[in-house]
Amino acid sequence: MTPDELKVIVAKHERFVSRAAGGVRANLKSAALDGRDFSKANLAGAVFAGASCVRTKFIGCDLSHADFFGARLEESNLCWAVLFKTDFRGAVLRRARLNGSNMSQSDLRPGIWMDLDAQKRGEEAQHATDLSDASLQSANLRGARLESALLQNADLSEADLTDSDLSFARLKGANLSGANLTRANLRSTVLKGADLSRAIVTAQQLETADVADAVLPPELVRARELPSVHHAPKDDIERKIHDHQKWIESKGAVGARAMLANCDLSGRDLRWIDLSGAEMSNARFDRAVLTGSKFVLTIMPGCSFVDAKLVGCDFSGADASGSTFVRANASDATMEPVDLKKPDGTPMGRKWPTNLSRCDFTDAVLAGASMRHATIEGAVFLRARMAKTNLAGCRLEGARLAGALMGEAILSEDAA
Repeated sequence: MTPDELKVIVAKHERFVSRAAGGVRANLKSAALDGRDFSKANLAGAVFAGASCVRTKFIGCDLSHADFFGARLEESNLCWAVLFKTDFRGAVLRRARLNGSNMSQSDLRPGIWMDLDAQKRGEEAQHATDLSDASLQSANLRGARLESALLQNADLSEADLTDSDLSFARLKGANLSGANLTRANLRSTVLKGADLSRAIVTAQQLETADVADAVLPPELVRARELPSVHHAPKDDIERKIHDHQKWIESKGAVGARAMLANCDLSGRDLRWIDLSGAEMSNARFDRAVLTGSKFVLTIMPGCSFVDAKLVGCDFSGADASGSTFVRANASDATMEPVDLKKPDGTPMGRKWPTNLSRCDFTDAVLAGASMRHATIEGAVFLRARMAKTNLAGCRLEGARLAGALMGEAILSEDAA
């Protein structure tokens, strides 16, 4: 096909698009178009199925609804092109440039057709769309269909992939820094070694993705390090805790208050959970990891925390009377009074102390913990390590402190 013949086809197609007289849709199916320049042409709805467009220029073209099924587009230039609902199924776009292009709702699923060998076996030949090493910087891929696409080492930095489907896609080594993956489907997506720094994505989206050696946003690293109760509750007890945290975060609009009375949560990893206001009388947390968790105003008398890790926990205003903290590590825990508030959030002018009466802290670590004004009548602190523990305002005469290691403990408000 000569350059002049191609110009006629493009001109007729542009008249076809504008519904002018003499317009004809461009049908370039299986055409040899390597190295041609279609820049800024209006080829919306044109047919390029099976065409060879290696190193072809489509810069700024309108190719919306065009058909590139099974086409070869290696090293082609489609920067700033309009590719809305364009069909790229089974196309080869290795090392293609698509920076700034509008590929919203484009179809990049595998192409399926019959070849002779497959036909003899009665099988369909399926070819994944290949975007390996392609550059899609700042491309608009909202709602794009990318299931099983090959995107190894592709540059998708700052790309908008909102609502896209990347399930089973292969993005090993891809650059997704700053990409928007809001509501993107990442089921079984391969992201090995990919760069997701500054990407907008949630831990839930990555639950089934392969992110080995991937660079993740700091907040996502922290979220993925959290136990399952935060993002994928594995049983009824974890679901109750998960729903309680939603209840806390939404101020009661969604979720439900946790009712964990008499439940056995021994040995669980429950770091950074918030069980403030929960009902968990006589629950067992023996050997549980509860680092950084909150129990503010929690109803929890008679609980057992034997050998539990309670570093940095907040028990302010909780009723933990009669609870057992034998050998628990509650260093830097907070057990101070809580300012009571009205339903509208305004202060009531009253404080509610933490109730630690009759608790057993034998051999517990309470270094750096603040128990200011806590109720400790009848509490046992035998051999408890209480270096720099703040006991200001507590009525010490009612507690059993014999044998406690109280080096530098704070016993009065003046000392504090």
